[in-house]
Amino acid sequence: MRFNVALLQMAPCGDDQERNLATGLECCRAAKAQGADLAVFPELWNIGFTPFHTDAAGAERWAASAIGRRSGFVEGFAALAQELRLNIAVTYLEAHAPKPRNSVAIINRRGEVALDYSKVFICDFGEEELRKPHPDARHIGGDVYCSPGESFPVCALEGAEGEVQVGAMICSDREFPEPAGELMLNGAELIVAPNACEWDDIRTAGLKTRAFENLVGVAMVNYPAPVSNGQSQAYTCVPWEDGKAKSMLVAKAGEAEEILLARFDVDEIREFRKAEAWRMNYRRHAARRKTGA
Repeated sequence: MRFNVALLQMAPCGDDQERNLATGLECCRAAKAQGADLAVFPELWNIGFTPFHTDAAGAERWAASAIGRRSGFVEGFAALAQELRLNIAVTYLEAHAPKPRNSVAIINRRGEVALDYSKVFICDFGEEELRKPHPDARHIGGDVYCSPGESFPVCALEGAEGEVQVGAMICSDREFPEPAGELMLNGAELIVAPNACEWDDIRTAGLKTRAFENLVGVAMVNYPAPVSNGQSQAYTCVPWEDGKAKSMLVAKAGEAEEILLARFDVDEIREFRKAEAWRMNYRRHAARRKTGA
């Protein structure tokens, strides 16, 4: 069974939400034409990852750009998902009290929000810097005005060849072992990772590790240059075949705009999980010991 994930490494139209909606819908149509089962946007697509302003008025305007699940922006993608029979993972700054959330809604092929995830491991450093007369934005995390999410849900998505269990983590979530581990324990076979940062070899190593240690496929989508530096990429957890080492790389983009199609062999992942079940069992037993269950 194959499950194809389109990583939409596309440039946004600043924080113009109407134009980002129109561009996003066009990208989803192109992804479907390439054979995608799921299209995934980079982090905070509705505002194009436009950074907050360090002054109070700017921060207030930034927070005011937050939208809800029933907004026209999200509903626009829901309507297209149903029309195209395409799963879509759309990212947005979500209205929430006391502060907005950095979220992704995974919409299934029936146009229903099957999963709504908010970034748990937020980059909220820099509050002391903000209190300075002239704060330096380089020392302030992009989520300093956001509230964290609370859980790691998983949903079932139907593709052209069958169903797969999918979870999500956003940007800095993937730099910690807990999010992917929780998603594996919750049944994920594939994890999508909307992203917005400068990508490097260390982050590549971490992404591959998340795939192998949790026996899942992982697909990360980043913004192209100059917003970020692209390099969207996907990995399978399977590091060898017939006793010989093989590349875990499924697909990798350059720095420019690109719709990258990552073709996951889900049957291969499932067979590997059976053969390496002791790794998953150990993680499950450790989780039970931790909770006292």
